[in-house]
Amino acid sequence: MRLRKSLVVLFFLLAFSSPAKGAEKISWERVVAGAEEEGRVTLYVQSALGRKADPFEIFHKSYPGVKVSAVTATGNEITHRILTERRAGRYIADVMIGGTTTALLTLKPAGAIAPLKPALLLPEVLDESRWWQKRLGWADAKEPLTTLMFMGYVQTIAYVNTQLVDAKRFKSYNDILDKKWKGKIVATDIRHGGRGGIVARFIYKHPELGPQYLERLFGEMDLTLSSDPRQMVDWLAQGKFSLALFLATDDVTSGMEKGLPVAPVPADQFKEGAPIAPGGGAVSLADRAPHPNAAGVFINWLLSREGQAEWQRILHVPSLRTDIAKDGLYPFDIPKPGVNYINAGTEEYSRITGDEIRNLVTKALTKAGK
Repeated sequence: MRLRKSLVVLFFLLAFSSPAKGAEKISWERVVAGAEEEGRVTLYVQSALGRKADPFEIFHKSYPGVKVSAVTATGNEITHRILTERRAGRYIADVMIGGTTTALLTLKPAGAIAPLKPALLLPEVLDESRWWQKRLGWADAKEPLTTLMFMGYVQTIAYVNTQLVDAKRFKSYNDILDKKWKGKIVATDIRHGGRGGIVARFIYKHPELGPQYLERLFGEMDLTLSSDPRQMVDWLAQGKFSLALFLATDDVTSGMEKGLPVAPVPADQFKEGAPIAPGGGAVSLADRAPHPNAAGVFINWLLSREGQAEWQRILHVPSLRTDIAKDGLYPFDIPKPGVNYINAGTEEYSRITGDEIRNLVTKALTKAGK
């Protein structure tokens, strides 16, 4: 017990200090030694990881003395679990990996996550020139910085039946409001949260689109709403609808891989720009992490070139590191140079509440007699 307490003190002394140039290697070696003494790191990860291969194999090879224990669940389940454990005085999680909204709006105010910035020790992690837009992807609106996005893929609003519609015809979000599509669109019911939330908040906040766009979309276009993505993709593939809106790209790419005539409208075609989202690719350090040295080692590895290459390979979502090839990814997921992308995973966008969107959509549907 005394050894563990001393290691906790060591980690935070290292994390909150500013070592002189040339001392990083010594500090890193001491943290790694502490991690090996602790012997394990516990991750709470959103459920998408549970459907993939083990992304920790390379970590195990690099740090064989640190065992990874991963708990996978939905974002809401993880949040509830952490807060319940803390109320009981139990501190189990070391690192949280998932979305940004619950981390920033629930866990951070509850004091469940610690400042992350001081825990970043490796020079290749801190080198902002290696990251998208030449900066680290902090989601926080202000200090302390706790939640860092390391993945980012382009979000699109629309998907088409390729036998009925040429995706290239859409150059503006307003093209979706063309009366020719009235009654021919199925859309996720975004009032329930989840799918479509990022795109909806992007539109809501966009100066050229705004709430009035959503009012027109849900009030004028005679949308068929669904909360079943598989059914929506089937309907689209069968030609029952020409367009589908507010799906997750994974829903459609799984259909594409089966040979169905469905495809996304590449978001970089829209003149108003497009949102970037981290999906489940953001990391936070747990407050009172029981294995603080191991947590620091894992986070730095995760954000390293090696860690990001492995995570991208397993999850098939683009890393925000720009020194990693994007081989094997869908081109429409990858941010392209010269396109106006908005990082909609930040706290600024997370604070557009579900109630704001929900009330707006309900009002538009009621006005349309639905």
